[in-house]
Order: sequence, then structure tokens, then C-alpha cells
Amino acid sequence: MRIIFSIIIALSLTSCSGASVKTQVVDYQQDKKDFEGFLAEPESVKGKVPGVLLIHEWTGLGNYVQGRTQQVAALGYVAFAMDMYGKGVRVEDHDHEKAGKIMSQYTSNKPLMISRIKKGIEVLKSNPNVDPNRIAIIGYCFGGGAAMEYALSGNDVTAVASFHGMLPLVSVKDAKKVKGKISIHHGGDDKFIPQKNIDSIQSSFKAAGVDYELFVYPGAVHAFTRPAAGTAHKAMGMAYDVEADKLSWKRLVEFFKKNL
Repeated sequence: MRIIFSIIIALSLTSCSGASVKTQVVDYQQDKKDFEGFLAEPESVKGKVPGVLLIHEWTGLGNYVQGRTQQVAALGYVAFAMDMYGKGVRVEDHDHEKAGKIMSQYTSNKPLMISRIKKGIEVLKSNPNVDPNRIAIIGYCFGGGAAMEYALSGNDVTAVASFHGMLPLVSVKDAKKVKGKISIHHGGDDKFIPQKNIDSIQSSFKAAGVDYELFVYPGAVHAFTRPAAGTAHKAMGMAYDVEADKLSWKRLVEFFKKNL
């Protein structure tokens, strides 16, 4: 693992602790392919703290998830935004066709997607400040679905949070494999996710005894936590919702305090 550069930044976010954090762009490899992740951690750490893996949207690792990574670190955790696609593989927000093609390489190949997440967790755990027994995953859009699939595949993880995730159909068989706590944040008007998928999560998780919470934000559509989504394209199904964003973050903070 090669650290390319390191900077110190100070955050003063109303939803965070306000702690100063340091960030590093981290170069790593898997399957002879180069990846570039983003690490953020408190400037001062006493003892081992939980590690949080963040999984980006369908456009690849960019400023949005890097900002969220810093927010998570300001809470006192070591946070690592993994790179699912590979170094330099990034898509402009407006190029939905290209983003869809790249994302489908992973949604259609679950073993590959899971292996990428495992590698990201491996990089996270290599940080000497991380408690390897307290690992959480946060995913946004494509990343939310990926995080759910990781849990449904029976992998060890303490907690998983999905924000406007590409939520899958869930069987009772797969629900029984879940080992960690689950927190799902879903837009009430998100037309990208069929209601049957939501229903299957609720029924299968209940039948399997999964410890989960599902929050539905009335009027919110896909990408409701992303300010860059704006509000002009709500009719197309993607828009920022400031109230849903604030409330879902507050609930995430509470979820982590309780379970990490």
C-alpha cells in the first residue's frame, strides 16, 4: 500500500464532532490492477477505534464520498473510501449511460464485487488505529446495494448502512446469512427501486431475525443526500433533499454510537 500524499484539514460540521482529521490518498492493488482509495482519520487517536468502509456511487470515487469520509472521521472513526472501479476510472455525473455500463460489470458479477469490498476492508484493517473487530460499511446508490450484497453473502461486518441504495430482492435464505446490524435509508419516491424489493427486505429480514432498521423519507427521490444532484431534475428521479439528508445523517450517527 503506497500513500501518495497527506494533508491535514479541520471540519466544522454541525452534524459532526468538529474534530480535526487527516486525509491520505492510498494507492493499492488487486488482481494486478491499480486502485486509488481515500483515507480519513482523526488527527489524534487514542487506542483502537472502529473502521468504516465507504462505497461510492455508480460514477466512481469522487468528491462527494471523499467528503462523507471526512465527516465519518470527524466522528472519531478511521474511514476509508474504497475504489470499486480502478484508478482513473471515473464518470461525469451527467453521463448515465457510461456509468451504467461500468456499474453493470459489478452488479452482474457479484463475486467480483464482493472481492473488491473485501480488499477495501483489508486496506482499512491495515491501519494500526483500526479495531479489526469493529468494522462498518456505508454505501451510497450503487455502493448501498453493494454494501447490502456484502452482508447478504454472509461476510463478517459489524454494521452496514445504505443510503438511497440499489436495494436487491432478498430471500429468507440470504437474510439468514447476515451477521451485522443493518440501517437502510430510502427515498419514499425513489422510482429506481421496485417496491417488491423493499417488501422482500422487510419480510425476509423479519423471518430471519435480522437486526435492522428501515427509514423511508417521504417525498425524497434517488440521490437525496447528494447536494450536487440539485433539485432541477427531480422529475427524472434524482434530487437533493436537505431535510432527508440531515435526518438520515443524524440517524447514522446514532446507529454507529449504538452498534460500533
